[in-house]
Amino acid sequence: MVWEKAKNRYFIMSILIIMIGLSFIYRLLQLQIVHGQEYKELSERRLLKSVSIKAPRGEIFDRYGRPLATNRMGFSIQIHKTDIPIQKFNDILLNVIKIIEMNGDSYVDTLPISLPPFEFLFSDSGDIKKEQKEQKWKESKKFDQDATAAQVIEKLKEKYKITNDYSEADIRKIIGVRYEMETRGFGVNAPFTIATDVSSNTVMQLEERHLEFSGVNIVTEPIRHYVNGDMAAHILGRVGIIYEEEYNKYKEEYEKTKDETKRYGMNDILGKEGMEKILEPYLKGKDGISSIEQNVEGKLTQVLNSKPPVPGNNAILTIDAELQKVAERSLRETIQKIREDAIEEIRKNPGRSNIGEDASSGAVVAMDVNTGEILAMATYPTYDPSQFNENYLKLLKDPLKPMLNRAISGAYPPASTFKMLTAIAALEENIITPETRILDKGVYDYYKGDPKRCWIYQARYGYRTHGYENVSDALRDSCNYFFFEVGRQLTIQRLYEYGKKFGLGELTGIELPGESRGIFAGPEYRKLTSKEPWWPGETLSASIGQMHIFTPIQLVSYVSTLANGGTRYKAHLIKRVKSYSDGKKIKEVEPEIISEVKTNPKNLRAVLEGMRNVTQEDGTASHVFKDFPITVAGKTGTAELGEGRGSNNGVFVGFAPYENPQIAVAVVIEHGRSGGNTAPVAREIFAQYLGLNTPKDDYLPVNQLVQ
Repeated sequence: MVWEKAKNRYFIMSILIIMIGLSFIYRLLQLQIVHGQEYKELSERRLLKSVSIKAPRGEIFDRYGRPLATNRMGFSIQIHKTDIPIQKFNDILLNVIKIIEMNGDSYVDTLPISLPPFEFLFSDSGDIKKEQKEQKWKESKKFDQDATAAQVIEKLKEKYKITNDYSEADIRKIIGVRYEMETRGFGVNAPFTIATDVSSNTVMQLEERHLEFSGVNIVTEPIRHYVNGDMAAHILGRVGIIYEEEYNKYKEEYEKTKDETKRYGMNDILGKEGMEKILEPYLKGKDGISSIEQNVEGKLTQVLNSKPPVPGNNAILTIDAELQKVAERSLRETIQKIREDAIEEIRKNPGRSNIGEDASSGAVVAMDVNTGEILAMATYPTYDPSQFNENYLKLLKDPLKPMLNRAISGAYPPASTFKMLTAIAALEENIITPETRILDKGVYDYYKGDPKRCWIYQARYGYRTHGYENVSDALRDSCNYFFFEVGRQLTIQRLYEYGKKFGLGELTGIELPGESRGIFAGPEYRKLTSKEPWWPGETLSASIGQMHIFTPIQLVSYVSTLANGGTRYKAHLIKRVKSYSDGKKIKEVEPEIISEVKTNPKNLRAVLEGMRNVTQEDGTASHVFKDFPITVAGKTGTAELGEGRGSNNGVFVGFAPYENPQIAVAVVIEHGRSGGNTAPVAREIFAQYLGLNTPKDDYLPVNQLVQ
């Protein structure tokens, strides 16, 4: 009986075991045969992570709504973290780099060491010397202060476990990318963008060989697009990937303020220079986020859900895009013409030199005299901000310094364009009246040991003089003798006071970083730089624009103040910022008065008449404006640079129309030979702005200011 019960129990257990076994077999058949491929794919879709979706930057427009900086969608290459051997990972990186390079694209690499032979790539910037930069970098990365570039490369090669199977150049390339990945916090939830805006050829080749590239994905992202190429490069600036120092700075600010405009990731793009940098808090959008699945090889398999990004706000600048084009073209072509004419003259007369054959660079600024708005601002040579990374080393080594914004950072002797200041100061201080006449004797020898000459008292002009001249005549003829005499009586102290009132040697307030203050020469500045006293004869030189150095934007502000009757406005480039979502104004920049110079209308009129006469018959710029249909007031200046420093600089300032001033222009051409040579740039700007180049019916409808 007991045996029967045991037998039944074993039978039931056997049946249960068989049934369980059959269920396992059935399940295995389901997993491996019926749904094998499906479950294989599901098993590979096992890595869930969140990644950000880049928000488009706000767009930048000119004063009439013409686009200057917009966005377009482009391809970027991202590296995602996967569990693969380090040697294979280095191989993948090198092969990706080779494909990028083969198709003419560029990748991120900020390691400050060149390809072999290894050298540090630091350079001077402002007051910071390259040696200081190198020292600081080594300290932050914990390298020995006396380590050579080659020794740093060797240390990094060991750190990143890079074998000697590669060439020295390839080792440097792998190290550069590995260094960048480490800097940007590469991890499971922080993919690294190795390249942006790559070509379709690069995308196609990576996709065709995707099995070789574990963890490499192609994504589409908004790419900054400069509509007119290199136009207004020094105004718009550029964008670039955030640096470690920038990230740390913004992180600290965000933690203090919780201001979302300060919140950045290590792969974010931000404004680096120009308006892109100044307007960064407004242009920065709010990134979206996606939850994605990836397979074991790091390939994107599915987007589960996403929160869309919010684009940044739009900015309207004060510049006129069409006027900017004219300013840049005219500046470039005028420089080229000065150089070509000089070379041809030297060919005909081989003994000649320093007549403009070395003309190479310059700047021009146009300002609305009644608001301080910058209408155009051009620097030559320039650069293309969209190609900055690819051309950085070339730009850095270019002796003409195309990255320098000469309009605000280049300081030049004003030469005779300074004489209006001496004139208005002497008139206001009752040293002269508009009717006072002074006899030009050629040689001004009040200080016997330091005689000075009027420019016309030379052998090539037959040792002529200007004879008796009043202040308007003296400005027309640029008579040095006249201004020596009134400058001596005025004194350097009073000249300095008036210079400050008109903003010479003062910052204009322009939003761009890097503005130079210039130098207003005199006893105060001399004390800062030398133990030598200020000599009386130096006041004579200062009275005709020698010894000082000012920026083109200071010169245009000074002339605008004269033209509008004495109101000095803060120079500005930003007109307004409008919300992306509803177009409402977020920021509005109104004209801001810095100072007002009270002058006797009769005195001011005498100075402005002198400027008008410069462009009329027998004036120093009359050959440029003789057939111009609108009356222009101007002043030329020729700055001698001294022995061995090349041809003279050419300077021109002016405004138009004379009867109703609207626009002022300042032009400086380095080694341009004379002020008269630079005036054609101003003429073309005046013609464009005042509608002479466009039929009236077409001109007005286009130029409607953005509200």
